[in-house]
Amino acid sequence: MSKLKLKKSSPLINKNIPAANHGFTLIELVLVIILLGILAATVAPKMLGSNGFEEYGYRSEVVTKLRAIQLRAMQQTNNDSCHMVTISKLRLGIDQNNGCVIITTNVGNNIIVDATTVIINSNNGIEFEVPPTGSYSFTFNSLGIPSSGETNINIKGEGATSLVVRIEAQGYIHALL
Repeated sequence: MSKLKLKKSSPLINKNIPAANHGFTLIELVLVIILLGILAATVAPKMLGSNGFEEYGYRSEVVTKLRAIQLRAMQQTNNDSCHMVTISKLRLGIDQNNGCVIITTNVGNNIIVDATTVIINSNNGIEFEVPPTGSYSFTFNSLGIPSSGETNINIKGEGATSLVVRIEAQGYIHALL
């Protein structure tokens, strides 16, 4: 059997550089570790935390539900009490104590979604800003105009800023930036 000879000259090894210098220095390794630590400290909270996404989701849901209640008020003009929107810290929707029929949708697996109510999960640290009385209400008339005139609905999260949904005096419902 013949022994396989390996050539010492390889295209990956430069003969002009001593074998001791074929790696990274300690300073280079420490700098890379420090940079990775800084990136991990700044990027990880953004990847793992909510960073306001829930607030924006609730704001979109509030706009949708208010428009649904407004359309219901314009289509069903016989009962004003079923167009009363009540807002508390964790709930926005038609007041269920007035004997109103709540519109529900079955989305599968026996999960029933109320088409006119937004309920905030209390574990998220998000809530609607309400007066000290704990809640407030307003109604839409048959033209979709709110009884309270121009109304702002503030969604307060863990951050410093609140997101606002505005109902204009003419009835236009939109989210403010």
